[in-house]
Amino acid sequence: MNNQFVNDILFRHFTTQAIHKTHTIQRLWSGYGEIAKYQVGKQSLIVKHIDLGYANKHNIQHPRGWHSDFGHKRKLSSYRNEMRFYQQLAPLTSSECRVPKLYVSQDESQQLVLVMEDLDAQGFPLRYEDAPILTNIEETSITLARLSPVAASVIKWLANFHAQFMQAPSSKPIDISGQWPQGSYWHLATRPDEYAKMPDSPLKKAANNLDQQLRSASFQTLIHGDAKIANFCFSKKNGEIAAVDFQYCGQGVGIVDVVYFLGSAFSSPVLTKFAPLMLENYFAHIRHSLNDRFEQVQLMRLEQEWRALYPVAWADFERFLSGWSPNHYKLHTYSRTQTTLAIPPY
Repeated sequence: MNNQFVNDILFRHFTTQAIHKTHTIQRLWSGYGEIAKYQVGKQSLIVKHIDLGYANKHNIQHPRGWHSDFGHKRKLSSYRNEMRFYQQLAPLTSSECRVPKLYVSQDESQQLVLVMEDLDAQGFPLRYEDAPILTNIEETSITLARLSPVAASVIKWLANFHAQFMQAPSSKPIDISGQWPQGSYWHLATRPDEYAKMPDSPLKKAANNLDQQLRSASFQTLIHGDAKIANFCFSKKNGEIAAVDFQYCGQGVGIVDVVYFLGSAFSSPVLTKFAPLMLENYFAHIRHSLNDRFEQVQLMRLEQEWRALYPVAWADFERFLSGWSPNHYKLHTYSRTQTTLAIPPY
């Protein structure tokens, strides 16, 4: 990566000359750039640096073999989508759905740079690959906070984020038109290559109908679009968290984020046993967050609609995986059970 390009931006926007890159946190998917930590004076900052012309200079090879001009354009669109989120909507989030503060954004010469606060330095140093749960549970009734504090924190964050940007009539919603008109990285319109690779099946035949159900829902909001557990940063106390990686942020139904989070954090047996508890927890937070903006009848209709779309969202994600990675570990019993509910018989 062109570190001098980043250094020049930092020198222009910060008064100190004591600037240096401490280390690369991770390389971006397919080699588009990197996320790195910089020390700027006494302040630790995160820099996301994307080389938008990378694919024109190198022969990109997707880790799973998916490389096409369509996929490249989708990736470029997602990076600018993320920049718009941090510029326009991140300042409107609350402490209940915390995101990194943006200090500098630059888009020039095919180089896109986001300079953000370091969440580790702000008290969110923990990351998880899955959500730990209590084992050997003997209680017949258990709260989600006791079962899995990690899951409870993420579900609360998602509910508050979705409530903040709810687009229902008469609720004076925040304008989210600058984001993708349909959020998530796997929705049907953005995955034609994967759809073409799907074998003929009831799921493939139902793909357009599943997508239409999600897009035509009465209650729409802003969804994260990639709400896997790895994209949440946790504090060491108080259950406080923050979220990162808003490339695929856009309009949608909040239950899509919930489904993707649950699939990223839990096994099929755990979901079979505890997903109802997690859903109830999510909707309890939604009701609480929207109580001063929505009448009770609206809250009831919102919950009814999104609960009905829960298996639809599972089936929609299974549609993506069936074309993208048909042997993926997330294609498990619980996922297929939900898909059956969405498109019987399956």
